[in-house]
Amino acid sequence: MKEIATLDVTDNKRLVLSLGEYKGIERIDLRQYVKVEDKFIATQKGINVCSEWLPDFVKMVNKLNNI
Repeated sequence: MKEIATLDVTDNKRLVLSLGEYKGIERIDLRQYVKVEDKFIATQKGINVCSEWLPDFVKMVNKLNNI
């Protein structure tokens, strides 16, 4: 997985956006990490979607601006 961006939510929690591949398909992963002994570890909390869904996913998120 190639880390694209991070967002520190608290001192002990972070969101990490990554790009990787699974079974030959490019995937986008947005996952929560928690700090354990000065190291951030991935949790099961997150989403993983096919990168070809990105345009539709961005449209969904942009709808939040209209609320």
